[in-house]
Amino acid sequence: METDGGLGSSVESNTGDPGRKYSMVDPNNKNRFTCKFCKKPSTGGVYRFKQHIVGGFRNVTACTACPAHVRQEISDYMFKKQKAKEATQPLVEDFDFGDEEEEEEYVVTKGKRINDSVQANVSKKPREKGFIGGYFAPKPEDMLKGRKGGTQQTINEICKKDLRGKVCREIGRWFYDAGIPFHAATYDSFKIMLEAVAQFGPGFQAPSMHELRVPLLRKEVEETKMEIENHKKEWASKGCSILSDGWRDSTVQKDIINFLVNSPKGSVFMKSIDVSTVTKDAHTLCDMLENLVDEIGEENVVQVVTDNASNYVKAGKFDMF
Repeated sequence: METDGGLGSSVESNTGDPGRKYSMVDPNNKNRFTCKFCKKPSTGGVYRFKQHIVGGFRNVTACTACPAHVRQEISDYMFKKQKAKEATQPLVEDFDFGDEEEEEEYVVTKGKRINDSVQANVSKKPREKGFIGGYFAPKPEDMLKGRKGGTQQTINEICKKDLRGKVCREIGRWFYDAGIPFHAATYDSFKIMLEAVAQFGPGFQAPSMHELRVPLLRKEVEETKMEIENHKKEWASKGCSILSDGWRDSTVQKDIINFLVNSPKGSVFMKSIDVSTVTKDAHTLCDMLENLVDEIGEENVVQVVTDNASNYVKAGKFDMF
């Protein structure tokens, strides 16, 4: 610890805050800092003192004796801290209280006047949504995670219980009106869609039939093709397996084979073929598998997996490669 003229002590913070190196703190008041260059006292904590060193802040007098390299050092530190805060707390970036250590220095006892800089920052608090805003929660997935984790419901969640019931009834009516199978509600895409709509907020305009049939569908097809290309690169580098899944559609009395390709990246559906007329023909089944091997690339195929029906067993004995 170093002393300077009896004004107090100059201590470099363990947190690496350079503002403390150029100030003297009053041992009787940790929020009172005295500038080592111009000897001007400040009672707003280390954050206000750094504003005094850098200069250009409202309601804070700039230091006239501070060296240029010190001013640049403090300025760079404040800028770095602000960027770090914005990266970790993007939704509350208007609350510019400095770092955690500086926030503690703004704490005042009951009955004392709050520092002016704190009052200025508090006034920047964004307007909160009223009760009607609860119909469209900005982050519904957070509440869903809390309920799954078994945590206690907050008062806000309890108040929204009736609101959720209203929304669920409207979703149910759409299912009934459009004849949507109920198991569609188990799809992750269904939940993601609802969260996206909720995050948009009131006034969302649903896509038209034309948008669903043309531009949106084209985008999905393009993204699917790009994803398949990524899978093909995986097939070439690590190999893949051809999967044959035979099943019978009892509604139309047809035998169908689904062909898929599996690799460490995942499975990709390739095609479905109606084999009702050739289901017992092992040679035809072998030709189908051989054509698929040629399409994927013989050098990429590690194995072919089928069920254990007699026709597949017989087809597997033929030399396809």
